Amino acid sequence: MLNNKIQALLINHLQRYGNLKLLLPDGIVLEIGTNQIGINGELVNVNNYCWITASKEDKMAILDSYNLGLRFNDGTKSIVFEDTVINDNGEKVRRLDVV
Repeated sequence: MLNNKIQALLINHLQRYGNLKLLLPDGIVLEIGTNQIGINGELVNVNNYCWITASKEDKMAILDSYNLGLRFNDGTKSIVFEDTVINDNGEKVRRLDVV
């Protein structure tokens, strides 16, 4: 029941203001939005669209209705590992880890 109340508050906030930014433990910033850049460069709320970013320092994961992205400092100590695994439904899923 508490989750339903939190979800309702979150959806109402997004419908009214278009986005929300939360500072989580360990310095992770979570941003959720339902807005896009309009024709004149202004932010406008859009039905049936959502985006999320999670970031910490120079690392960011981005997800929206159309894309999935990663941004990170491409230092010499970074290792990018890509693989294909089988999920619980028996489907092939691509996996990407940055260490």
